Amino acid sequence: MAKDILGHITCPHCGNKKATVHKQAKGSHALYYRCYPENDDPCGTVQIILAGGQKWIKANMIPLNGLEQEQAAEHAAVEAKAKQLKVLAKAQKQQQPIKTKSIFSGFFEDSPA
Repeated sequence: MAKDILGHITCPHCGNKKATVHKQAKGSHALYYRCYPENDDPCGTVQIILAGGQKWIKANMIPLNGLEQEQAAEHAAVEAKAKQLKVLAKAQKQQQPIKTKSIFSGFFEDSPA
């Protein structure tokens, strides 16, 4: 799952004006962009971690407007809920007791009449 969208940038490789800018979760917390246009081949995730690349991303990033921020928050909430439900289902599955029979269970259990 991609990190929260901080803004948009025009991809210098293909010209897509809606490439999304994100911040790395670990390590240097550098900015990167993801270019996945709807009607064209994607450039993918582009990570330019050196100072010159970070300066270029910051200079060319267009921050989200109010409506885009609201949509991003709603999308993040939906993804978080789906992830939490998946974790809950996995935990419930692990809590169910596993019924196993031993080789002696045929001698000591009642058989159906």
